[in-house]
Amino acid sequence: MPEDKFVDARRLFNLAGKSAIVTGAARGIGRAVAEGLASVGVAVALADVLEDGLRDAEQTITGRGYSCIAVRTDLCRQEDRAALVERTIAAFGRVDILVNVAGITRSAPSEVYPNENWDLTLAVNLTAIFHLCKLVAQDMIPRRAGAIINVSSIGGALGFPNNPAYQASKSGVLGLTRALATDWAKYHIRVNALCPGYTHTDMTDASFRDPHTNAARATRTMMNRWGQPEEMVGPVIFLASDAASYVTGEDLFVDGGWLNAGLTEWQL
Repeated sequence: MPEDKFVDARRLFNLAGKSAIVTGAARGIGRAVAEGLASVGVAVALADVLEDGLRDAEQTITGRGYSCIAVRTDLCRQEDRAALVERTIAAFGRVDILVNVAGITRSAPSEVYPNENWDLTLAVNLTAIFHLCKLVAQDMIPRRAGAIINVSSIGGALGFPNNPAYQASKSGVLGLTRALATDWAKYHIRVNALCPGYTHTDMTDASFRDPHTNAARATRTMMNRWGQPEEMVGPVIFLASDAASYVTGEDLFVDGGWLNAGLTEWQL
């Protein structure tokens, strides 16, 4: 008898029993991703430097009966990164998924951009991601399995004014993602980048609430609106799951059509 080739897609997105680290989990996209993963049965280690938000996220997730731990983490400190991975493995046995969401932005014209802002932005947005990926890979490589999602931005692919460190760091995340995907494919570790467009978070709240800035950014998208943090959850679940088993080294833009828009109807 021929082998049954029927495709049952219900299993493709099943992440129940997996474990994950999510950085930047105290608020915004990171918190939405952490809650979303927890809701589908993933045990989540929440990492952030913001202690109040971290505790609130932990209470929200555990209050709904899902599994998580909160680990205050300064991602620029190697000892904090190591402790995060160690505590995650101690609690859940392994790290199946790493989602690097944490990031900062410091804007100023390039010709007067402060050196300290450059150094800090690159340290948080790029260097810390590389070092945390290396630590997590030490757990994933022996098991020959794992999914890493690095959060970049439309700013990693396009030009925006007065924010050279943010753009350089987010472009670097795309290059780093391809490098790690290339090096670790032989271990069956998939590494992909998620690239949000303008999304309403605490970081972008001031510009969201400014009518002119809000409209200028909304009309640049095909969909004539900003994104919401929860709209990043589905793409993360896809990239973390077997539904994306043949996807690595890719940049997934979740931007309302910003990257591919020429002239939109809203701009006419």
